[in-house]
Amino acid sequence: MPGENEIIAGVTAAQENSAFDVTQFAESTEIANPLHVWQGDEPDEASNTVTVEVVTVCNNEFSIVVHKSCLNDEGGFNPLLMSTIDMRRIITEHEICYLGHESCWRKGARFVYSEYDSTWLEQGEALYGYTPNGDEDWFSNDSDYVRCYDTDTLYYCSETASDNGCYWCDSCEEYRHEDHDFDSCGEDSNEYFDNQACSTAIISDKNSRERAKRYGNWSPTYTMSNGMRHTFGVEIETSRGNLYEYTHLNLKAVYDGSTSGPEYVTGVLHGDYGYAHLKRICNDISDDHEINHRCGVHVHIGGQFNRVFTIMLLRLGYKIQDEIYRMMPPSRLENTFCQFIPTWAGKNINFQNWRKLIGKYIYAGESELDKNRNKKRRHDHYASTRYRWININNFSTASGKPTVEFRCHGASMNYEKIRNWVLICKCIVSYAENNQKEIWYNIDDVTLKDVILEGLGKNLGTQVYTYYRNRVTEFAVPIQASGKKLPSQFDVID
Repeated sequence: MPGENEIIAGVTAAQENSAFDVTQFAESTEIANPLHVWQGDEPDEASNTVTVEVVTVCNNEFSIVVHKSCLNDEGGFNPLLMSTIDMRRIITEHEICYLGHESCWRKGARFVYSEYDSTWLEQGEALYGYTPNGDEDWFSNDSDYVRCYDTDTLYYCSETASDNGCYWCDSCEEYRHEDHDFDSCGEDSNEYFDNQACSTAIISDKNSRERAKRYGNWSPTYTMSNGMRHTFGVEIETSRGNLYEYTHLNLKAVYDGSTSGPEYVTGVLHGDYGYAHLKRICNDISDDHEINHRCGVHVHIGGQFNRVFTIMLLRLGYKIQDEIYRMMPPSRLENTFCQFIPTWAGKNINFQNWRKLIGKYIYAGESELDKNRNKKRRHDHYASTRYRWININNFSTASGKPTVEFRCHGASMNYEKIRNWVLICKCIVSYAENNQKEIWYNIDDVTLKDVILEGLGKNLGTQVYTYYRNRVTEFAVPIQASGKKLPSQFDVID
C-alpha cells in the first residue's frame, strides 16, 4: 500500500495522466536545486574542505563547510555525496539535514541515518525494526512496514515479517507471531457461515479459470463498468430470512446488531464475472428474505489509495452529497449510520491542514495523523467515524481492507438497483483518482452527471444517469414530506 506521508511525493499510477503538481501548496523546505553550483568560496587547494555559502532552508541562509568529495565533476555541491560524519556535524552546528528520499533540506535537531536505505530521516518520521538484510535499523514510516500484534516488533515489509516468524491472520486481521493459534482463531465469531475463501482463486489453468468465473473473481473483461478495473464488494442487510444453500456463492453471512436479520457480505468481485455473480447472490437472497427501513446496502470499492486521493475524495463527496441523497429514501437522511461529510472535512481541507482534518475524520476529536495514527495502526472496527456515507477508515488504517466504503444506499435485494449503485460508486472513486485538477480548481462546477459520464462514457453513462434521475423523481415527494433536510439545507455540517 502507498505510504503514510506520500502526500507531496506523488500520486498513484492511475492518476498520472491528469495529476497536478501539489507541491505548490506544501509547506516545503526544499532547495530549488540540490545540485546547484553554489557561488561560495573557491576550494582551498591546500585544504580538503570548501565552504558552501548558500543553503536555503525555510528561507534561511547557511554557510556550511563540507569535504571536497561533496563536489561533483562540474564543481557543484551535491548533498548526496556527504559522509555521515559530515552530516552529523552539520546537524549539530546548524540543526539542518539533507533528506535524500525527499530531495530536500529539513530544519530540526533530531535526525537518524538509515543504513539499509542509505538516507537520513527525521526521527519523528522514522521507525526502528528489522530490515530485509536481517539487521535492526531505522526506516521511513513511508515504507510498507508491518507491526506484530503480539510482540510490537516492526518489520520493513511483509516478507521480512515472514522471515522472522510473523504472519498475517485473516481472522484477527493482524500480523501475529508464529506461536498464535491460526487454525482455531475466529471460531467464536458472529458469522453464520463463511464461504468467501473462494475469492482467493489463482488463475493458472482451465480449472482455476472456471472456478474464478463461478465465484466472480479475476474477470478478463470489464465491459459492464466501461473498463474501470476496481474490485468491489457488497454488504446486503436483511431483517429476516435464512440462506440454506450457499456453497456456490462467494459470500458470508454475519450477524449485524443494527438489523434483526443476517447481513450478507460478498467476497472480492472482479469485472464482468463479478457482476454476474452479484446477480446470482441477489436472486438467491431475495427468494426468502425481508428488508425494512433499518436495513441498507454498503458498497466497497477496492484500489491503491493515497492521501492525495483522500483529499480529492472528501472534496468531491462533499460537493455531490446533496445530489446523492436525493436518490435515496428519506430513511437515509439524518441517519446515524450514514452521516453527511462535515463542512470542515469536505470544504475546508487543503494541503496544509490535511493531517489534522483527515486525522479528525478517522479518529475524531483533535487527532492528527502521525506515527501513532496511520495506515499501519489498527482502529476500532466499529468506531463512530466509520458511519459517514463515505467511510475512509478501511484504507486509512490497518483495521480493514484497502477499500472505500459507501454506506448511504437504502435497503434492497434488487440486482439492478445494486448494480447501478456500484457503478456510481466506482465513478466517484475513478473521478477522485483521475480528475484532480478539476476537483481542486473547479469543484463548484462539478456535478454528479459529470462524474458518471466521465467514468462510464456516453452510452452506459447516460443509462445510469437516467436511472439516477428516475430515483430522484421517485423520492422527491417522500423526502419533502418527511421534513428531513438535505445536506445543502444545513449552514454548516459538523
